[in-house]
Amino acid sequence: PGPGRKSRYQEKFAQQAFKLCLLGATDAELADFFEVSVTTINNWKREHPAFLASINAGKIEADAEVAHSLYKSATGHQVTAEQIV
Repeated sequence: PGPGRKSRYQEKFAQQAFKLCLLGATDAELADFFEVSVTTINNWKREHPAFLASINAGKIEADAEVAHSLYKSATGHQVTAEQIV
């Protein structure tokens, strides 16, 4: 803690960031959600390891799901649907 105003960061932001990143949120979208600048998001990443870890985990999981879906599509995976009339 030095000069300047107190950080708006709260511990619950890490879990919120994880969930947003699962949905594909970018740093700019995180900044918009938390009503801060992208620079503040970057500062929070440096100052709060749990926040950075949550963002990375969410983005990795989201990217893996996209890669899995693309793989299934590229290899001809078909889904059979039943329509009940």
